[in-house]
Amino acid sequence: MAPFIRHRKVRFEDCDPAGIVFYPNYILMLHRHFEDWFADGLGASLGTMNLNRKIGFPIKHLTVDFQRPSRLEDELEWSLTVIATRASSITLAITAQCNKETRIKAELIVVAVNLSRQPLSPCITPEDISIQLQNFADQAT
Repeated sequence: MAPFIRHRKVRFEDCDPAGIVFYPNYILMLHRHFEDWFADGLGASLGTMNLNRKIGFPIKHLTVDFQRPSRLEDELEWSLTVIATRASSITLAITAQCNKETRIKAELIVVAVNLSRQPLSPCITPEDISIQLQNFADQAT
């Protein structure tokens, strides 16, 4: 049981004129980390889930704490941990650090939804995904 970790350098496109990360871009980075986790950590890309399996995982709730600014060319270590799972939802903690200093902390809840039905409605998280979630579960749970 370990967090899913990836490193990403802050690019010019991520920053505002002051040279610090423009806060909406943190959300884009956070979502990219979530997508990478699905593909590389859980073994099923969101594209495969959406297009082939007709199951989506939209964010239902997102709380973000911007703790310190990040600057152009900072190397951010993104970390994702599963906090809780329910039949159709997953609660995640995502942080970004630079030199062991936390820059952003987020907690999000994603819900498995059946994309074949309108309106969209929750569905049971597929078993293969549920099994893989345990590899990233917070050891305190």
